[in-house]
Amino acid sequence: MKRQILMLAVGLGIAAQLAVPAWMIARQEWILKNGTRVYFEARAVDPLDAFRGRYVEIELEEFDQHFDGAYGMYHACIETNELGVARIAGVEKEAPIFGDALHVRVRMRYRLENPFNRFYMPEKLAPVAEEIYNESVRGRGATNSVVLLAVRLHRGRGVVEDLLVDGVPMIEAARKRAR
Repeated sequence: MKRQILMLAVGLGIAAQLAVPAWMIARQEWILKNGTRVYFEARAVDPLDAFRGRYVEIELEEFDQHFDGAYGMYHACIETNELGVARIAGVEKEAPIFGDALHVRVRMRYRLENPFNRFYMPEKLAPVAEEIYNESVRGRGATNSVVLLAVRLHRGRGVVEDLLVDGVPMIEAARKRAR
């Protein structure tokens, strides 16, 4: 009898350990499929993390602003223009009834924490992506390129969908150049 209870407990523990990450993945995928797409103007750099590999670090100008509230969790009310480019219209303690919002954290020096600070991509493509970004923004024949981070929002949660340079997905552009 003790052995059966122990096996049941182990089985439930394993099921819970598999269910939690499966739920987290399913929620992110659902947001990617059904969420509202918005674009944030971005700046990108290409750092290397020994544990996570290569990624494109994203700096969103919209989150680099002073906030006159206490530390903690808030809701950033998101407004978009006719092109879908988002801006933070306000930061509230309570979730808005209408419109898109995003859970944000206020950290040190009363700054909004950027919830979308990394865009992961295949390690071999990251240096090529950095090269494309640098050329388009400040390199040879640089134009006034627009770098946008495509994000899907749903009920206060956001998931990074893509990083675009002049409307072209970064991974797609890096794959073409790497060939």
